[in-house]
Amino acid sequence: MRTKLPPIVLIVLLSLGLASCGEESQSENTKAQAVNVEVQDPVSSLPQRLRHKGKIRASKSVNIQSRASSYVEKILVEVGDEVRENQLLVKLNSDDLESKQAQVSAQLDEVKASLEIAEKDYERYKNLRAKNSVSEKELESIRLKYNSVKSQKSAAENQLKEVESELKYFNIKAPFDGVITSKLAQQGDLANPQSPILQMEADTAFEFHFSVSERAILAIRKGQLAKVVLSNDGQELDAQISEISSSSLNSGGQYKVKATLFNENSIELLSGQQAEIQLVTEVMDKGIFIPKSALMRRGSLQGLFVVSPENKAMLRWVEVGADYDDYIEILSGLSEAESVVISADSKLYNGINVNL
Repeated sequence: MRTKLPPIVLIVLLSLGLASCGEESQSENTKAQAVNVEVQDPVSSLPQRLRHKGKIRASKSVNIQSRASSYVEKILVEVGDEVRENQLLVKLNSDDLESKQAQVSAQLDEVKASLEIAEKDYERYKNLRAKNSVSEKELESIRLKYNSVKSQKSAAENQLKEVESELKYFNIKAPFDGVITSKLAQQGDLANPQSPILQMEADTAFEFHFSVSERAILAIRKGQLAKVVLSNDGQELDAQISEISSSSLNSGGQYKVKATLFNENSIELLSGQQAEIQLVTEVMDKGIFIPKSALMRRGSLQGLFVVSPENKAMLRWVEVGADYDDYIEILSGLSEAESVVISADSKLYNGINVNL
């Protein structure tokens, strides 16, 4: 015999059954919505990165100036000209010196002629003395005359060499292969040892010059490798620290540093070009560092997702600090104990379930 239930009881049981099915369906949907993520713990220390602005300069440069005082007769090059070693660059007026050269040369010719005669007389008197045809006193007189003319010849030759050597200063030549970078005088100007006429530099080897603080100089070592990034187009060159100043007395409290550039890709470089050097030092920076891939930006804000103990993605707005290539420093908004999401299968939002 079947017991017939009252209608009210049937309604209650039906409602409970529907509620149970709804909870099971909601649980299944929540599991289906969980996002697969990859997480990483923050790093507490990284090698210190130094970044400093500076300028590229030719490793070899020189002021072209005269070692003699005279008027500029002709400048044979212009700014931008490529020149070869020993190429004539500037000719100074040498009229007075050339006149002196001609005079000394004429004197030397006369002395040579006199010496030829004196030498013949001396040889003739030696033969006569051997035959007792002249006295020893007469021979000695001829010998003294001969030696005197020889001395005059040596003096004239030395004087001519001095004039010719001085004339070289009036024809100014390139000391090495390079390019003319500045023209500081014009034809007719008075040249002297204190006033450069031209400036030139080698265009095949370059250095990077920059200045650092007392704190930074302690972390830089000679021979240390670095990267130099050009400001105009972002191209990179390998570099090596070649010179470190040990004093800042004459440089405003900054220490000057030079780095040799290795231009293996033949990038066109110009002296004075702006660039930035990037060095990784042996000094360790302490802090909280995360991969840059964990950061997201919304307007002016930067944030990231951490995973809660309940496996939920929790949004954190953070303040970032120094850049460490693939890592970024977090100044606030994250603790070392929290794992950050560095990749996800789909878009995350605050509170969504995640699978590790």
